[in-house]
Amino acid sequence: MLRNRALLTLWGGEFASRIGESIFQIALLWYLLELTGSSMATGVVSMISYLPAFLVGIWAGVVVDRLDYRRVMLAANLVRVALAASIPLLVLGLALPVAGLAALGFLLTSATAFFNPARDALIPVLARQDELVVANSLVQSAWQFSLVIGPFLAAAALPYLRTVFLFFAVSLAFALSLVTLLRLGLRGRLLPAAAEPHGAPGAGPAGAPGGFRAEFRRGLGYLRTERRVWWIWLITLVNNFFIMGPAVVGIPFYVKSYLGGSGSDFALVEGTYAGGMIVCTWLISRYGTRFNPVHLLFTALIWDGLTYVPLLWVHSVEGTLLTILVHSLGIPGITISRITALHRMVPQHMQGRVFSYFHLAVAGMTALSIGVVGVVLTWLPANWLFGIIGLLCAACGVWGWLLPTFREG
Repeated sequence: MLRNRALLTLWGGEFASRIGESIFQIALLWYLLELTGSSMATGVVSMISYLPAFLVGIWAGVVVDRLDYRRVMLAANLVRVALAASIPLLVLGLALPVAGLAALGFLLTSATAFFNPARDALIPVLARQDELVVANSLVQSAWQFSLVIGPFLAAAALPYLRTVFLFFAVSLAFALSLVTLLRLGLRGRLLPAAAEPHGAPGAGPAGAPGGFRAEFRRGLGYLRTERRVWWIWLITLVNNFFIMGPAVVGIPFYVKSYLGGSGSDFALVEGTYAGGMIVCTWLISRYGTRFNPVHLLFTALIWDGLTYVPLLWVHSVEGTLLTILVHSLGIPGITISRITALHRMVPQHMQGRVFSYFHLAVAGMTALSIGVVGVVLTWLPANWLFGIIGLLCAACGVWGWLLPTFREG
């Protein structure tokens, strides 16, 4: 697998992109807390920055299936470079209001709604079917290593510069992703011939009669009628509603208000997520082919929920770091097994759309969950939030195991 230069190039582009996303989350959340001091305001703005998953993600997959995957990723990066760099410039020059910051976050995340499904659909083009577990583990490891480097870079920088300047680092990371992905080249489509059933060279599957709207309807119809994909999508939707708001807004509020920690403590907690994830990703790359990816997914969902519950009793930064380290062991079991299962279930010409629906389930529910959590934290202590949602998230894994559709095989 390490000899697959195109896949390694994709890893490099994904790594730089994830560095940008991780620093962006830290910069946005901590800057909002500094600016407003309000969990509700922070939650609302963060929710707005995730809304493109609803408003853009639902149809972004059709665009991905119609175009070259690489070009979609390059264009998305170019937009993100410009938007991230504009935030500190506008803050310093025009005293950018909270509403303006929310608008820029919305636009930046809109570009990500195209980048992510294009990346996921590209993987089976670069790797054989029997390499998918290792290939997905490799690409997912870019996220995990970025969680080490991004937050720790932010933690090292925050004592010496204003939070708003971190957005320049975000822009630089997206620029590095853009340059790296250019090495994949721009000549020739990275879309297999099997995905072009209607014969028009370069037209892709969206060259079918009816055009964009017909392909949009076909994608939604496929999601509704392919029951295995539907159930995985629905469980993903519900689970992410429970867990993503606490993970995104609850953690910084937990560190700041419950533990009395600093911005550097928050960045360290975020970086600690990567420790267990890297270990688990390596284990899956070595032994993951022995397991049904759907069964591994549901088991990991149970672990993911139950290991949040101890935050109900933890009272120190050190205890929080240990709890998050244990919790993080289950995350690759969710992400790698889910994407591998979908690569095996979904035909190539549908993957852009299907992965955009899953991006909607993750990022879209993140937006809704953040908004709800921002309100809930005005009356519920942060430690109780994690105790409750941990049990609810574990229940999603139990739900999957009980479905007759997945009980065999």
